[in-house]
Amino acid sequence: MKRKNTLVFILVSILLVLGVNISGNYRNYAEGADWKQSVFFVLTLTLMGWLIGIPVGKLLRKLFADTKRPLGTLLFAMLILAVQGALMMIIALNAMVIVFHFHAPNTAEYVAATSYSVLFTLIIGLMATGQQFLQSLLKSKEDNERMKQEMIRSQYEALKSQVNPHFLFNSLNTLTVMISTQPELAVKFVEQMSKVFRYSLQNSTENTIDVGTELKVVQSFLFLNEQRFEGKLRIDIAVTDAVMQRQIITQSLLMLAENAIKHNEISTDNPLTVSIRSNDDYLIMENTLQRRAQIEESTNIGLINIKQRYALVSDRPVVVEETNKMFTVKLPLI
Repeated sequence: MKRKNTLVFILVSILLVLGVNISGNYRNYAEGADWKQSVFFVLTLTLMGWLIGIPVGKLLRKLFADTKRPLGTLLFAMLILAVQGALMMIIALNAMVIVFHFHAPNTAEYVAATSYSVLFTLIIGLMATGQQFLQSLLKSKEDNERMKQEMIRSQYEALKSQVNPHFLFNSLNTLTVMISTQPELAVKFVEQMSKVFRYSLQNSTENTIDVGTELKVVQSFLFLNEQRFEGKLRIDIAVTDAVMQRQIITQSLLMLAENAIKHNEISTDNPLTVSIRSNDDYLIMENTLQRRAQIEESTNIGLINIKQRYALVSDRPVVVEETNKMFTVKLPLI
């Protein structure tokens, strides 16, 4: 099948070159110019181009198949084809002078003929390798996208490994005190803590999740912190039933809740208020801004990761708004 396609391609190119030659030199032939030698020259040049072009084409297709930079490879391929076309014309012109005793072409004729040969070789060569180029271009884009997703996923996994031990340590400290003083509440505390960790383990590979499922886990997480901070944390949740069925990025709301607890002062004098609400387009988390004094400045890597993961599945960006008193993040509903 491939050999048949090659023969068809050669035949079409010969007819194309003959058509261009005859139409361009019709008057000369009508006035008695030797059309046989001219046609022989064109056919010889075309066949020589294919004899050289087939191995060159195989080389270019191999380059396109292996390359990770298809555009750079395309420019290199065009350079090879241009050199091939120029060399073929120079060899053919000199052969015509030696074999058929044509007059030696002047510089202008050399340039014109060589330019024609280069252009034709580029057209035929790119037609022959164009499909491979497009395939390599698409493959390169797919590889880049896959690498991007893997990088974001690895950042996400690294974030979870940092947050969960910190959360576990604080929860166990709270539970230790609670067991001896409030055993019934301690049982509920363990149940809610298990929900948070089970959610992290079961849904870590999912890109999106419905709002209702994530919100239940966030409520469990906030309940644990309410017990830890004993009335210094205030929660306000107002999300419509319709929004509960919509999708958000997995653990995005939970990560925002963790950040609010982690980066803000929570005390009797400065209680922290966390509000979760919705509209038709966004799930909105808002907290009072009272930054805790930290040895190292926050890198915002958690928020950056949420933005990156949203960019993979939604055209609408995550909206972050900050004032002197409030910090707001709007997660697009999917």
